[in-house]
Amino acid sequence: MKKIKAGVALIAAILSVQYLAPMSSLAAPATVSLPSGMNLGSTSFYDGFGGKPGESAWQVYLGHTDYKGSKDNHGDDIPVFNDPKLKVSVLINQYSHLFDTETKYLGGHPGIDLILPLVHLDADFDSGPPFPALSLDDASGVKFGDPTVSLFLQYDPIMVNGNPVFASRVNAGFTIPTGAYDKHKDINMGNNHWSFSAYWAMTLFLSPKWSISLRPTYYYNFKNTDPASSAPLDTEIQDIQAGQSFSTNYNIAYRVNDVLSIGLNGYYLKQLTDDKVNDSRLKDSREQSFAVGPGAMLDYGNDKFYLTAQRESSVENRFEADSSFTLRWLRIF
Repeated sequence: MKKIKAGVALIAAILSVQYLAPMSSLAAPATVSLPSGMNLGSTSFYDGFGGKPGESAWQVYLGHTDYKGSKDNHGDDIPVFNDPKLKVSVLINQYSHLFDTETKYLGGHPGIDLILPLVHLDADFDSGPPFPALSLDDASGVKFGDPTVSLFLQYDPIMVNGNPVFASRVNAGFTIPTGAYDKHKDINMGNNHWSFSAYWAMTLFLSPKWSISLRPTYYYNFKNTDPASSAPLDTEIQDIQAGQSFSTNYNIAYRVNDVLSIGLNGYYLKQLTDDKVNDSRLKDSREQSFAVGPGAMLDYGNDKFYLTAQRESSVENRFEADSSFTLRWLRIF
């Protein structure tokens, strides 16, 4: 089941030297980056499994991420800003329901997924010469991000000698631009554009104790026809569009006993196409990151608890996550 990571990728574009301009009488160029709300590193243990037809699940995520310096397209630090600090906390509610029907579609049981994020930002960094200080205090606060609505097909596990060896689910849906957005601010919780995403979550048991879970995901971002900036934008800029991207969450789990599982988890993100301004491609704008960290799961039947920690590396054209923690509670009813 799906979760949004509110990492606020817009920060990456704001801190990219190639897109920044001094605040003066000249109009500023538009900044473009992958949207916040991407499914990065949130899913982990036994991701391919779902409930039974007629069951619902409620999940609550509490996450916090500390970001440090921004990286350029070569993965090097951008030294424009002095001691940049960005803290993002997120509270996400997710409701999923597997319809109680005997009819299967493409071999799977149909269901619906609804996600609503509430995001808190705390941004604090100043630029050095020749760039003026940028105050982002007005970007801080607590506001709703963009909700996601999707449909999914949950497949029955493949069994061998009475034990599950493989389980999977496919999901496709849209992120709807109804979150908080102000065209006069550099950072927003909402993205002001539609996004389409599709993923295939899967879990393979290598033995009764060991398993691998993956969630490869494709993203397509539609145009933002009202770009945001605290500085006046070039009047010729009509729209911006973030590139298409691929990511995969991963988890390697070891089941200690019937209740406790431990393992490693993380994600890999690779932007596939360049960002655009007025349909013109922005060279060297593709983002990338890799994250890894420990995790644990407690399984009490209808209640499951997850704790994961991750740190990024191999970052390009993004603000780098120095540490990220997520506590998740899942309730089946």
